[in-house]
Amino acid sequence: MNANSPSGRAALVGLLVGGAAGFLLIEVAGVLFAFVLGRSLALDGTGEPPPAVLAVPVVCAVIGAVAGARLAGRDPRSGNRG
Repeated sequence: MNANSPSGRAALVGLLVGGAAGFLLIEVAGVLFAFVLGRSLALDGTGEPPPAVLAVPVVCAVIGAVAGARLAGRDPRSGNRG
């Protein structure tokens, strides 16, 4: 996949948007844990975040890149919308 191709640009945009959505999900979960449950996301007491906190933005970024590339590969004039 070439970075100058439409699907390459869409994959890059999907990667960035998916990563941002993943960070937003982690922040929402952090607020939920802190204010509603009265605990931090570092539940083991070491101050380090659990691996799931680090994996969520990465997984969301990969999903966004795949979705962007797939959506860019469709022909908008084909009439097949699904």
